[in-house]
Amino acid sequence: MSKFVSPLQSSFIPRRGTHDNIIVIQEMLHSLRKSHSKIGGMIIKLDLEKAYDKINWRFLEQTLEFFDFPLRIIRLTMFCVKSARPRVLWNGEPLQAFSPKCGLRQGDTLSPYLFVLCVERLAYLINEAAEDYSWIPLPSCRGGPKFSHLFFADDLMLMAKATSENAYTIGKILEVFCANSGLMVNDSKSRVFFSRNTNQGVKRHIVNHLKFGCTTDLGKYLGVHLVHSRASVSLYRGLIDKVQSRLSSWKAKMLNFAGCSTLINAIITAMPSHVMKTTWLPTSVCDLLDKLNRAFLWATDGNQKKIHTVKWEKVARDKSLGRLGIREARKINISFLAKIGWKLLGKTQSKLWMEPPEDVELLILEDIKFSV
Repeated sequence: MSKFVSPLQSSFIPRRGTHDNIIVIQEMLHSLRKSHSKIGGMIIKLDLEKAYDKINWRFLEQTLEFFDFPLRIIRLTMFCVKSARPRVLWNGEPLQAFSPKCGLRQGDTLSPYLFVLCVERLAYLINEAAEDYSWIPLPSCRGGPKFSHLFFADDLMLMAKATSENAYTIGKILEVFCANSGLMVNDSKSRVFFSRNTNQGVKRHIVNHLKFGCTTDLGKYLGVHLVHSRASVSLYRGLIDKVQSRLSSWKAKMLNFAGCSTLINAIITAMPSHVMKTTWLPTSVCDLLDKLNRAFLWATDGNQKKIHTVKWEKVARDKSLGRLGIREARKINISFLAKIGWKLLGKTQSKLWMEPPEDVELLILEDIKFSV
């Protein structure tokens, strides 16, 4: 699959993951926030309506031909897709089976890969527009790599300079792609984020042309809140509440310290890990997570208060030193973020990280220090 799909598509491809996309989008937002150029930039978060259910079968077949799959493989794949006979449950009873005319089966192991190939056709249209300068991508920094899009399955992010010409090109490309693929863009859920230096008249023209809503907060992307300003506790309140609700639902009054520490290490420290792999959490958030762990360890109930007979620093020490080995939130956060530098040093990263300018990569490596 990696031979057919560009590095800007991260789903279902070996050595690619969600965290690459999240980091790049976060850096693009930071770049837009600090930009003082005469022409602003924009990031479009696209929402596709029932993406898997609306794929045109003829478009799918043309996509397989486009990527030069053998004719025998194409016929076998299309037979598997078209031979589906779903049945609808009505009051618990299955109705008569019917033959669909479009779409990919949810839960089928082949469907995600076929969908990624179909969406890659959109990436080809975008790249062609970028090559003839009708679509001006956004630079990640001064002299840095430029990005026109980032895809993860049906989570689509488009990036371009905030101009009327770019808006016209984006609208035309989406119109052509949707007409051929059968997919539809949900205008009411799609959003456009503009940098602060974008002209208000240009903003109105772009929003009116694309018919997308304008926003100052893109919300979550691949499960992580995108930071548009300084990170605060309120931004991660949902994460804290999620951990707290998990603790309050446990009936662990009969557990000893060993059982409580096992639950903390196995579940509580794992829940924020997805966010920690891409974001430097505020100190107050890490302190709150540790506070929840301490309260559960000593009281086994978030509503009780008990005396902590041993300092937390001693409790959190390694098991080889005779302690419980409970990991502190800040140290977990640091170790996850250090893996980014480790990937750069070891060249085990995805292609998205392998192609920055040499001066940018050297700058990153010089600032990373490892100690054992």
